[in-house]
Amino acid sequence: MRMKRRAIAMSVTVLLALLPILTGLAAPLDLTEDLKGSVRIELTDQAQYIYSYAYPQVDPADSSAELINTFYQTIARDAEEFEIPMNADYYREQKAQKNITVEISYEVTCNNDDFFSVLLNTRQGSLETYTGHTFSRKGLKPGSSVALPYLLGLLESEESDTWLQNRQTGKADDAVRKMVWERLREMDGIEIREDLQEEDLEYVFFPEEDFYLDETGEPVFYLQPGFADDSTRLVTIPISIDDILDEM
Repeated sequence: MRMKRRAIAMSVTVLLALLPILTGLAAPLDLTEDLKGSVRIELTDQAQYIYSYAYPQVDPADSSAELINTFYQTIARDAEEFEIPMNADYYREQKAQKNITVEISYEVTCNNDDFFSVLLNTRQGSLETYTGHTFSRKGLKPGSSVALPYLLGLLESEESDTWLQNRQTGKADDAVRKMVWERLREMDGIEIREDLQEEDLEYVFFPEEDFYLDETGEPVFYLQPGFADDSTRLVTIPISIDDILDEM
């Protein structure tokens, strides 16, 4: 009996010793200082092209941090080396008469044991566009933005068959577009544009990437401002993974 109690006590001691480690592994990612940048390029005597951005960066102590941080560092570097000079050349050729301002900001929408999800907002004048990125912390294409078929379990992270990737992506897209259209018609406070038809979604709404995760880890799909109705707001349609799989 004494030996049994000693074994139990030792087990408890081991568990208590491991608790901080296990808790650390399960903790949400800690954000560090934002990755920020601002570029100004003279276009004409009257105008400049002004591009600024802020992207999340997470504590390098986490194993998934390097790939997430590098993801946004690459976006920022590509913008400064290619996108910004190219756009500045375009507006210079158009002889812009006023400043062209682009501002990118972000919101972390999910930060839990499994996923880190971000919604980017790009504002150029009165025009706003949104981009969602979701990163897995547990082997589902770790460190890269996860597309919908992988989130649904329709594709494995190591899948390389292009035909299967396209097939599963098409199945997921078709199911979600149908569900989004049905829910749009039922939503309070939104008047769908009269010229908008269900088939129009195919050309402007791409469910495999037009989503982010909410705080519970469920996908929220979005339609860019001005597409579904005449408002300037982002139209969001939350649909659970279970509901999508049931539809399929």
